[in-house]
Amino acid sequence: MSGALAGRVVLVTGSSRGIGAEVAVKAAMEGATVAVHYHRGAEAAARTLERVRAYGGDGDAFAADISLGTAAESLVHQVIERFGRVDGLVNNAGRTLVGPFLETDPATWDEVIATDLSAAFHTCRAVLPSMVERGDGTIVNIASRLGQMGIAETAAYSAAKAGLIGLTRALAREFGPRGIRVNAVAPGVTITEMTTDLVESEEGRRRLRDMPLGRFGRADEVADAVIFLLSDASSLFLGQTLNPNAGGYMP
Repeated sequence: MSGALAGRVVLVTGSSRGIGAEVAVKAAMEGATVAVHYHRGAEAAARTLERVRAYGGDGDAFAADISLGTAAESLVHQVIERFGRVDGLVNNAGRTLVGPFLETDPATWDEVIATDLSAAFHTCRAVLPSMVERGDGTIVNIASRLGQMGIAETAAYSAAKAGLIGLTRALAREFGPRGIRVNAVAPGVTITEMTTDLVESEEGRRRLRDMPLGRFGRADEVADAVIFLLSDASSLFLGQTLNPNAGGYMP
């Protein structure tokens, strides 16, 4: 899909590392101008931006704690002010929480929901008016296999990601008639800096047994699915959830 995103501005939340970083770099490879978002990882975001520019892409880095609704909306407005528009929004930022449900602190629950679900509400709320005005735009929400099937001791994360899939479908029905395509990607366990401990643990080996492909995914492989949904090659896809999960969940 050489040049599939040429002339477009793509904002990727949580793109200082992991899946988000790979999405940002692949968007640049396809010709997009990329807004790299980070919260605390300024150095990592700078490295992502270096990779974006190494592939000839334009871009900039933006800091925001998008668990705060006003900050999430401000992020979108800053990107529009800097680049004039946002053609593609990728809601990738998130945090995990693993532990017994009855030991989950309500404040921690709220933090996970705020980052993994409510942040997408706010970024979508900020970006959609200009997309509707142009009659064009794409949104891709990064969900999870856990939001489809649930895993013990991941209640907050699973609930947030399930909610993100529901948000995706609702927005696709509401804004599809106005030219906006909203879809989701639900990876399985993906090898990144954040999943190293899981992959190497007994729980990781247990989950690997659920993967018919016999291996975990890579961040760049998940990014390929996101780029497809951002591009015109997915013009008939609305409200869909793509599942790059090595066969770990087959809806």
